[in-house]
Amino acid sequence: MNNRDGFYDDLSNDDYHSGKGVSKTTLDLAASDPHKVAWSKVCPVDSDKLKTFDFGDAMHAICLEPDRLKSEFVVMPDLNLRTNAGKQERDEFVKAHQDHKILTTPEYKQLNLMFDSVMAHREARALIEAQGIAEGSYFWTDKETGLLCKCRPDKNIESLGLLVDVKTTPDLKKFAFSVDDYRYYVQDAWYCDGVQNVTGEAFKMEFLVIQKNIDCGRYPVEVLRLPDDAILCGREIYRRDLDNYAKFMQLDQAPETRTLEMSFRFNQKIEDHYGEVY
Repeated sequence: MNNRDGFYDDLSNDDYHSGKGVSKTTLDLAASDPHKVAWSKVCPVDSDKLKTFDFGDAMHAICLEPDRLKSEFVVMPDLNLRTNAGKQERDEFVKAHQDHKILTTPEYKQLNLMFDSVMAHREARALIEAQGIAEGSYFWTDKETGLLCKCRPDKNIESLGLLVDVKTTPDLKKFAFSVDDYRYYVQDAWYCDGVQNVTGEAFKMEFLVIQKNIDCGRYPVEVLRLPDDAILCGREIYRRDLDNYAKFMQLDQAPETRTLEMSFRFNQKIEDHYGEVY
């Protein structure tokens, strides 16, 4: 589909991702290797390996779009898969619900316990209950490169100038590593700047983080903001990545073979071997 600058509140998740525009995911791929952007659009997907993504999507839905949880997800009965009858019943259930994402009974129980944990947290509950726009799509044209850009915040609470992003994590104590590994600091700057480009209003972002692994019988929840210097770094990095991707797009043919960046350990070995000459 051809998107124009502006806000779209009726765009499905599939239409958003298949539509034109540079997203934060595009920037992540381009930062690694710009060839991956085009490759990712045609590379086959092993749907059997996406089960963990289905649970994360269900967590987003139960928090922000409960109607979508009912329409897109279905819970499989608790079956005895050690028997042929149980396996047959499972296969029949899967066949009958090919248009749905399937959660097991234990997964559905965990999903509801995690949601109840969110609602037991005062700040998290306030974010869930606040009036806002869930899964709205924002498109803008970058002035420096002319590229169409886009973002899709989990929730926009306009009255507070706040964007909310729901994350699940195996261990809340290590979430800072995820911020680095998955470049959430880039996402923070990209989303806030993107929404401001469309609305003209300044926004901050908060991460509603839910631990997937149980801790003393509970699923811990926190509402977190990133430090200002991390967001500033994210803004500088997305600017660099966007500029580099724009230059790449202007090339008629760019080699798909790249020079491998050696590990710090290897570089240290070379430095120890050659000394200051290296």
